[in-house]
Amino acid sequence: MNFKLAIFDLDGTLMNTSPGIFASANAAMEKLGFPPEHDVNQLSKFIGPPITQCFVEVYNLEPSLIDEAISLYRVEYDTHGRFNAHPYPGIPQLLSTLKNRGYLLAVGTLKYEKLAKQMLEHFNLDGYFDSIRGADLDSTLSKADIVNKVLKDLAVEAKDAVLIGDTYHDQKGAMDANVPFIAVDWGFGFPKGHPKDETTFAVVRSPEELLTML
Repeated sequence: MNFKLAIFDLDGTLMNTSPGIFASANAAMEKLGFPPEHDVNQLSKFIGPPITQCFVEVYNLEPSLIDEAISLYRVEYDTHGRFNAHPYPGIPQLLSTLKNRGYLLAVGTLKYEKLAKQMLEHFNLDGYFDSIRGADLDSTLSKADIVNKVLKDLAVEAKDAVLIGDTYHDQKGAMDANVPFIAVDWGFGFPKGHPKDETTFAVVRSPEELLTML
């Protein structure tokens, strides 16, 4: 199957952003008077869902404190966490090769859009992408909403695009937007050796394998 457009998730797909995210989430909880979480498997649940869900899923925080937690998290992340990250090995080479092959490339992330653009610029990845779309401040957009914004930006039909991501939130977003989905197992959501199912076009284990697939 030949795709015109490859849409990448950011956290856990293009970049390992976990150090900054985990530290910022724990700092926000401590400022609220709660103990930090040290279990990496539990903290990994913070990556993928809209941020309004993250504090519930990871810390079981009561709903009345969610807005304050998000506000504290964003200040901490903006000050100390956003650049505490790195692209996964092979990602710049993957993007460069796909670009040279004539692919349209985009980012579709549930991270706040302005922040996603700042991070991609900081790590010299922004130049590869024809569209960068992310969440709004109130986290009202679904993954499918964000994917549809990318499709509209680039005037590409859903059947001609593929979404590449590392979590079930990405998988569901692809399904809801009627876009084929490629799962990667080097991120936070899918375990190593994650099996392919009927909702997934392919599962890849490395950027090199993804390049071969595309």
